[in-house]
Order: sequence, then C-alpha cells, then structure tokens
Amino acid sequence: MFLDKRMKKKTQDRRKRLFQLAFLGIILLLLLTKSIAGGCLSSDHDEQPVARDSVEIFLDRSLAKMPDMRSVTGEARPIRGVTSYEQAFPDMNDVQLVSAECNGIPPQEQRSDLEPFYSSKLVRIDSCPYYSVDNLTSSVPYLVPKAQKLLALVGRNFIDSLLWKHLPPTQVIVTSVLRTKADVKRLQSTNVNSTANSCHFYGTTFDLSYTRYRQMQTAGGKTLRLVRDDTLKWVLSEVLRDLRAAGACHVKHEIKQGCFHITVK
Repeated sequence: MFLDKRMKKKTQDRRKRLFQLAFLGIILLLLLTKSIAGGCLSSDHDEQPVARDSVEIFLDRSLAKMPDMRSVTGEARPIRGVTSYEQAFPDMNDVQLVSAECNGIPPQEQRSDLEPFYSSKLVRIDSCPYYSVDNLTSSVPYLVPKAQKLLALVGRNFIDSLLWKHLPPTQVIVTSVLRTKADVKRLQSTNVNSTANSCHFYGTTFDLSYTRYRQMQTAGGKTLRLVRDDTLKWVLSEVLRDLRAAGACHVKHEIKQGCFHITVK
C-alpha cells in the first residue's frame, strides 16, 4: 500500500512537471511572437492602421493579455463544453454574410484578381504558435486584419484553456480561408455546404476543424500525450461560445464538413 502511494505520487509529480515544462515552452513561443504582433500577425507588407471599432479594440486588448502561469499549478478546471452545438452556434450563412460584406473585400472572380488586395486589405496567415494552417486546396491563406486577429485569439485562448484544464497544449487547424468565385464553383461539386454567396469571398471567414488537431512538442522535441478529439472539441466549443457571447464573431457548427464556420463581426 505504501509503495503504491509513493508510485502514485511520483506519477503525479512527473505529470505536473510535464505540464509546467510544456507551459513554459508555450510562453517562450508566445513571447517570441511579441504578443502576436510578430510571426502570427505579421504580413509581407507594411500594413496601414485598420479602422478601429469595438470588436477590434476587444481583440487587441484580449491579445495583449498573456496567459497566467498559475494555470499549471492550480486546480484543474472542469471541461463542460456546450449543451448543444446547434443551439450554441446557430449563425447561418445569411447572418454571417451581413458582417462579411461590412468588414471584407469585394468578392473576386479569379485568384489573380486578389493580387491588388494582398498589398492593401489582406494579411497572409501561416502556421504559428497559436494555430496550424492546413494544406489548402480550395482557398488561399489570407484574411482581413480583424479576422486574422480573431483567428489568433481563438488559437491562443484554446491553448490557454487546455492548460487551465491540465491538458497538453494543442493547436487548432485552419481548413479554409479566402475563396474566389471560381474556387466556390469548383467546390460546389463536392461540398454540400458550399454556397454561391459564400462568406469566404470577403476574407472575413475561416473554418476550424473539430475532428483534427495538431499535437505540440516540448522544447526537447517530445510530442505531448494525445487527447481525444471529442475532448478537444468540448474545450474549443467553450472558447468559441465565449467569443461569440462577447460579440466578436458569428459561429456555425458544420456537421458534414466537420468544422466550425467563423466570421468576424
């Protein structure tokens, strides 16, 4: 009995140290991005300041707050998820379209038509400490600055929430971003959720998979333990629910495509 208790305590101590090392590694990565103003929110051009509104101010202030290191040593918070994905995330295309048209660029026919916007209205997104960008085939990795900040905040809050719950930090995967009319036309033959008047036209909208995630590694290159996808979906749903309740975005739970469809407000 005494040996069992000692072994259990050693296991708990090792697990706590792993969480602490993982958290410290994430903090270092986040600091290297200069509170998301660097790698995650950088572009290949000099951005002009975007129009300030309440949503953008909320995003900037939220991104400026670094995660609390006490989350590792404190008591683990429970995983609650949402009661119903359909009820928590009911924002259909017509609802999201209003915000997309207000905040985004005009829809373009071909990808070549997007080139003038790359140097003025859009910011490139690449995999960074907060999220991983999938191998995109039906969209291009660009968003308007406000939508890019929202994406970074979702990814940062997701990692932070996992740590509060004493789960290994994990990245969300971006599966779809900006599309042209030609992209949507090709996609409609295989994607039942694709619509002729897509929010993805405007650079305000992105999809996050809830069936796939990217496991992160420690500073020594060791992959952290796996967590069930449904558990990660519960945590991600809490993050999106809170941001939607704060008025930062619209969210639709897409069943057949296995993603959350998100548009910045």
